[in-house]
Amino acid sequence: MGNCNGAFFHGPGINNFDMALLKNFKIRESKALQSRVEAFNIWNHAQFDSPDGNIDSTAFGLVTSTNAPRILQMALRFMF
Repeated sequence: MGNCNGAFFHGPGINNFDMALLKNFKIRESKALQSRVEAFNIWNHAQFDSPDGNIDSTAFGLVTSTNAPRILQMALRFMF
């Protein structure tokens, strides 16, 4: 099998930043409504997966997939 370690192939790394903006609206002393906007991978950097490490594959050593692009979500949360 040779003398290289098991993690010989590795991907280009992950450059991922998430952000959330929220605002609380007081309804009563013990109740509030929270408005939220959340962004995942806010700068929309390409998140490449690791190369194919299967020596029997025709895609050996190739990066053939990516992770999710920028995702935004909005929500209202009732806190009591």
